[in-house]
Amino acid sequence: MKILDKKLHGEKYLIVFEDGSEIEIDREIYLQEKVYDLEDIDERTLERLLFENKLKKAKQDLVSYIAKYPMRSEFMYYKYLIGKGYDSATASEAVAYFVSLGYIDEISAAKKLALKYQNSKSSFEIINILRRKGFKNSTISRLNISDENDLILLDKLLSKKLKHLKRADNKEVLRIIKWFVARGYDYNTVVEKIKEYLER
Repeated sequence: MKILDKKLHGEKYLIVFEDGSEIEIDREIYLQEKVYDLEDIDERTLERLLFENKLKKAKQDLVSYIAKYPMRSEFMYYKYLIGKGYDSATASEAVAYFVSLGYIDEISAAKKLALKYQNSKSSFEIINILRRKGFKNSTISRLNISDENDLILLDKLLSKKLKHLKRADNKEVLRIIKWFVARGYDYNTVVEKIKEYLER
């Protein structure tokens, strides 16, 4: 495609082609790719310039988001860019760029999140929270989340839930068992602990 004109508009260059079409290229990319030397642009070069242009904008959008929400998974950053209208390739490339610089550290973010919940959620719940927040299974498995805290937490939560019971209310006890099992606690352990508590 033959270039008719190149005009600087603020931080962008407007490139006008012979067929009447126009594109805007970021000033930095324009200079970096030496577009000022070109008299015509082939389809492949044009695609690359447009991709670089989108990528720069995606990086600018993402850096603001990372500053605001530093403890997210790679997937959540990717999803944010997709939500802003970027295509999959641009979003992936922008996320990979910040991963390579160390500004996105999925392991560190997952560890901090797991630590935040360790005194209030079971290991099963923590793993599910991490999955819902888009952390990869490989990241979660590297955390080695163990259930050793679960029994302490179970005791603490059972004390709160059972202290208002004056006697063994079977309906209420079943509801409590169901609540704990839904949060990943072992059924037999929960039943045993409730039995111990009610026999005190």
